[in-house]
Amino acid sequence: MPIARNQILITIDGVKDLSEKGIAFRCRYELVGFTDDGKPRYQCIYLREGEPEAILVSTRITPHGPEPRYFNIWPGLFKHHFEFGDGRDLRFGPDYELTLEERG
Repeated sequence: MPIARNQILITIDGVKDLSEKGIAFRCRYELVGFTDDGKPRYQCIYLREGEPEAILVSTRITPHGPEPRYFNIWPGLFKHHFEFGDGRDLRFGPDYELTLEERG
């Protein structure tokens, strides 16, 4: 059974808008499963002070509504984080869980 969460949706354009306006945010990556060939897949969650979590969704809307964007580690997740992340370094645990650490 899914866990109920207080979440909103955000697109890449929304993330760009946050950056352009200088609005502080953090992000995190949740392991959501594995591909057929065993590669881990993640979804990106954006966090802002005083706002609900925002799950990154595709800009393109399907007949079933917006769908979460999923990332494989390479190159997808790395590329996304370097372009649209919060500046922290990615750290992978042995169970493919991700943490983010301040640089320096």
